[in-house]
Amino acid sequence: MLLLVAISARALAVAARRAGYAVVAIDAFGDGDARSAADAMEVVENAMEGFAEVELAPVVARLAQAYGPAGLIYGSGFDDCPARLAEIARVVPLLGASPESLARAKDPQVFARSCQAAGIAHPEIRFSPPDAPAQWLLKRRGGSGGLHVAAATARARKLGDYWQRRVEGGAVSLLFVRDGQALTPIAWSEQWSAPCAATPFRYGGAAGPIAVDAPRGLLAALARLTRRLGIRGLASADFLNDGEQLWLLEINPRPGATLDVFDDDNDPLLTRHIDAIVGRRPAPSKPRAPRAAEIVYAEADAAAPQGDWPHWGADRPAPGTRIPAGAPLCTVLAAGASAAEAKAQVRERSRRIQSWLQEGGR
Repeated sequence: MLLLVAISARALAVAARRAGYAVVAIDAFGDGDARSAADAMEVVENAMEGFAEVELAPVVARLAQAYGPAGLIYGSGFDDCPARLAEIARVVPLLGASPESLARAKDPQVFARSCQAAGIAHPEIRFSPPDAPAQWLLKRRGGSGGLHVAAATARARKLGDYWQRRVEGGAVSLLFVRDGQALTPIAWSEQWSAPCAATPFRYGGAAGPIAVDAPRGLLAALARLTRRLGIRGLASADFLNDGEQLWLLEINPRPGATLDVFDDDNDPLLTRHIDAIVGRRPAPSKPRAPRAAEIVYAEADAAAPQGDWPHWGADRPAPGTRIPAGAPLCTVLAAGASAAEAKAQVRERSRRIQSWLQEGGR
């Protein structure tokens, strides 16, 4: 049995089931399909933006005593509070990157120096106001999902903010698994944003696999970088492709958003993740069927519909759940003959969900 902890644990729970594990999950939503995938679930309050202000250790200790999990896999929610991860790691063994590795990966100065040492292009960062702010973004240390990113001219600096030089290009991401010896690539995905006035860089979705003309030596450089950071297991590297160069923006040292895109019955990703943690060398990745996943955000304050959800809708809130404007409503999934076709399908399904919501689930 595995104990899973994430802001939204549904994708992790489904992946754990696919890999043959029983599941106890902790998350902030308790969506219906997450509960269906888990043998037991605990919903914690005030965690929809992360676990920094949540006392998780007592909850983890109680579930560990009741269910005796073999280990804990974490998802989103700890990027800005690795100390919280360290607290629960004292209760249940982690199956993933250590709190120290997470802290290094999410420290902008450490990450920038590590990229330079590994020979990977990374946008310039600074901690004092730039002379030409229109050419810079303001980001928050430990932020995730694009919610923490703004134009440098759009808001005042807050504690924990830093500046990163703006780079124009298309967003692509490499999912990989890192064991103690090597980095094994899984697949590349295209990613896109779901901008709104308050969060213009908010994460929207991903589709893959796609072909990326990666520069020669990039995988070797990523292997050096992940070794330096101490990353283990499934992780992803997010880049901007400006047509001439791939700029590494960040590494997420945990299973992330593309679980829904790349997990596969014939090659379960959490099997790969655990193998890497315990020292079994992973085989080369198998081909993936083209799929896409997109988060649908509520356009106005709403209540979750009473009607039956379409089979391609995931992260389904209980009927009547109040969803404030801008909050995630659900995740939409699609497949196609190509990643582009899957993306077109998932975008259309997102529009249908919005219409369905406006009609009250009829």
